[in-house]
Amino acid sequence: ESDARFNQKTLRAHKLTRLMRISEELLQDSAFDLEAYVVNNYGRTMGRKEEEAFVAGDGNGKPRGVLLDAEVGHTAASATGIAADEIFDLYHSVRRPYRRRAVWLANDNTVLALRKLKDNEGRYIWQPSLAQGQPDTLLGRPIVTSNFVPEIGPGARSLVFGDFSYYWIVDRRGRYMQRLGELFAKTGHVGFRAYQRVDGRLILDEAVKALVHPED
Repeated sequence: ESDARFNQKTLRAHKLTRLMRISEELLQDSAFDLEAYVVNNYGRTMGRKEEEAFVAGDGNGKPRGVLLDAEVGHTAASATGIAADEIFDLYHSVRRPYRRRAVWLANDNTVLALRKLKDNEGRYIWQPSLAQGQPDTLLGRPIVTSNFVPEIGPGARSLVFGDFSYYWIVDRRGRYMQRLGELFAKTGHVGFRAYQRVDGRLILDEAVKALVHPED
């Protein structure tokens, strides 16, 4: 009765690419290091695209986001709100071994709603951080925000809780940057290309649970 059962899940590599052309005159006449700016900007924009895929990706030419495979931990009574008791229900829907390292994940607008929730004795269940650099907590566990988690609404998975170490990310040899000095020389431009091959998937669905709102 204690035998473990294993399934196979495949992690591949999806290619994320960006390409920009900049005129030779702009590169030569810029008052600051424009090339370094382009490199840093690529890092920000590609990081944002990765976050979107890892949170809400549909697996079609991109990683499967954690929202896609997380099990339903609790269904809210309202399509437009969250009750304090439903937070407790979602918390306890995750088995205790996974709760030790569990984290909440929600949209910033959902976080605002959570900050207003009180328990049956009128106390806020939200616990603001008392130390700089430390996250706020909800029922003793850290909460992280992402704009790619849906807001509270009909059919939405507005709140996720679980051990995200079971969401595995495959990074194929990191991010590459290329300076294309000859490709666009005919038009007087220099190209900058960045690409990365990544994939991600929740390998243990029961480790992460979602709060789901009814359709209406």
